[in-house]
Amino acid sequence: MILEAGIGVKAIVAGGGLVSGIALIAGMVGGGRYAEASADPGRLAAAVCSYTDQAASPRDSSTTTTGSPAATGRLDLNDEQLANARVIVGTADSLGLPERAAVIGVATALQESSLRAQAISTDGTSFGIFQQRPVNGWGTRAQVTDPRYAARMFFSRLAQVKGWQAKPLTAAAQAVQRSAFPDAYARHEARAEQIVTALSASGVRSWAPNPPSRRGQFGLPSEVLAEVRGSIEAAGSLGIDRQAVIADVARALRGTALENHAVANLPEKYERRAEKIVTAMSERLCRELTARLAEINDRLEGIESDFAEVSGRAAIAVQAALRMRGTPYSWGGGDTAGPGFGIGRGAGIKGFDCSALTQYAWARAGISIPRVTYDQWDHGTRVRGPIEPGDLVFYETNSELSGPDHVGLAVSGTQMVNAPFTGARVRVEPIRRPGFVGAVRPD
Repeated sequence: MILEAGIGVKAIVAGGGLVSGIALIAGMVGGGRYAEASADPGRLAAAVCSYTDQAASPRDSSTTTTGSPAATGRLDLNDEQLANARVIVGTADSLGLPERAAVIGVATALQESSLRAQAISTDGTSFGIFQQRPVNGWGTRAQVTDPRYAARMFFSRLAQVKGWQAKPLTAAAQAVQRSAFPDAYARHEARAEQIVTALSASGVRSWAPNPPSRRGQFGLPSEVLAEVRGSIEAAGSLGIDRQAVIADVARALRGTALENHAVANLPEKYERRAEKIVTAMSERLCRELTARLAEINDRLEGIESDFAEVSGRAAIAVQAALRMRGTPYSWGGGDTAGPGFGIGRGAGIKGFDCSALTQYAWARAGISIPRVTYDQWDHGTRVRGPIEPGDLVFYETNSELSGPDHVGLAVSGTQMVNAPFTGARVRVEPIRRPGFVGAVRPD
């Protein structure tokens, strides 16, 4: 059972998306898709439910401006940056590349140009979102300043890098860019992951040219209502203000897309109609997400009850790790005393990295294990039979390194408590996944 499946929204982005670059994306399938990684179901439910609370509050016209902080939410990107991020994510998807490629692309563009298509290097030889040099065969200046062309060129060269998927982000980006500052890409990794989670292009389709005759609530086609629903989910996951979503829906109601569905002659003013739609849809989503959150909590409580009969130090370690669910991942952060501030990309984040979490959990049980994953792999008894609660489960995610480089703590034979990566939080996940190399039972 994947406990976090179905929670956390990915906005499905089509080229030249409508409104604010985020909310109400043309071609969103099924009202939004849920991410299985780095999602906070409680925060999402609270955000969507807050849209219903805001319905009774006075409007703030300052939140309706496209490109304002409210419209761009926690991503802190303006309209141009959002558009270029969409291009990168959409290009990676159209080429059949995994989301990891999109994360590398967005992080690289953040470092090279801050996602600005007209950026020019100080020496006047590099251009565009990836600062590609025409003299090095990337294309003409006009081509490399076209974000779509630039993204295709970047990903075509990334795909030629042997083992790029297993490389650290900074190494993969550097293999393509040949930058004088190769370590700089890593500092954008967490932000890039957040952007890609929001702007994933999987499942994109164009607006249906032949609209179905069936109408739903508010006299709108059912697939249009599904897109509004997806917009609200995406906006909630990104912290976008309710009024910005209303403005987005109102603009879409005025647009030619809905005219194609023969609903252009609306009986009310667009913004007021949009407000009613957003309010009603938010109320429905609030009920659904709250119920889903309760179901997840029940499942988690069920897992914890499974340990009622597990005695000894393993049970103490497991319970200690479970109590840390929701704690941020912090690279280099945490120790036997609990969450702590990390180093590098973990600086400023108080939490755990993977091995600190397992070390902390077993310390609560009175057993000392090493701090680093590689050392934990050689500490204790290698598990030859079934995995049991408290076992350390190891993964090899970087083939260039000798030995496993990631670890989780088993809570059953199939589930583990895991501190996965920067931008995510401690959570329960399946043990069996690519890269699994084995388990160790601390002595």
